[in-house]
Amino acid sequence: MNFERLCNKLLNSNPKIRFTGILNSRGSLIAHKSRADAASLLTDDEVKMSVHYTYDRWNRLQNLQHRLGKVRETVTKYDNVITITLIFENNLFLISADPNSNSRKIVSELWKLIDKKQVKPARKTAAKKKTTKRKPARKTAAKKKTTKRKPARKTAAKKKTTKRKPARKTAAKKKTTKRKPARKTAAKRTVRRPSRKNISKLKPKIDTLEKRVNSLYQKYKK
Repeated sequence: MNFERLCNKLLNSNPKIRFTGILNSRGSLIAHKSRADAASLLTDDEVKMSVHYTYDRWNRLQNLQHRLGKVRETVTKYDNVITITLIFENNLFLISADPNSNSRKIVSELWKLIDKKQVKPARKTAAKKKTTKRKPARKTAAKKKTTKRKPARKTAAKKKTTKRKPARKTAAKKKTTKRKPARKTAAKRTVRRPSRKNISKLKPKIDTLEKRVNSLYQKYKK
C-alpha cells in the first residue's frame, strides 16, 4: 500500500478535513498530508506530543479488548478542531477536521476509501505465464571420452633389496679381566713377651750398650 497516496485521497475526500496521517505499530508517523489553506494549530513539537498521546491512548484501550472487542475508531471534539482516529490492521489513521464539520459523514467516507485500498482486484488468469519448454536432454550415446589409465608398473622389477650385514659373531667375546685373588689374610703376629731366662742373658749386652752411650755422651760434652 502506498501510504502517501492514501493520505492524499483521504485529504481530498472531504473539504472539511485539515490533516491526515498514518501511524505504524511502533508509533512512528510514516506518512502525512495537510490542507494548503489550513493554518497549523500546533507547533512541530506539539504535533509530536499529540501523536505520542494518541498512540499511548490506543495502547491503553487494548487492555479491555478481551471484554469489549477491538477498537475501531475514536472521535474527539475540541472547540477549534475535531480529531478522528481509525484503527485498521495495526495502523492508526489520524484525521483532523474543522469544528463545524459532520464527523459521522467523514468517518463513513474514510472507511470506504480504506476498505477499497485494502481489497486488491484479482489478476486475470487468462494471461498465463509463458511456459518455457526445456531443451531435450542430450543423447547419452555421445559419451564423454574415457581416459584410460596407464597400467600399473610390473611388480617383477622390485626394488633392490639391500641385505643387512650379518651380526658379529658372539664368539669373540670381550676380554674378561680376571681380578686378582684377594690376598690371604696373614696369620696375626703374636708378640711374645721374653721369658725371665732370656732377660738374664740380655743384661750384659744392655750394660755394655749403656757404657758406650755414656762414653759417647761424655765426648760430645767436651
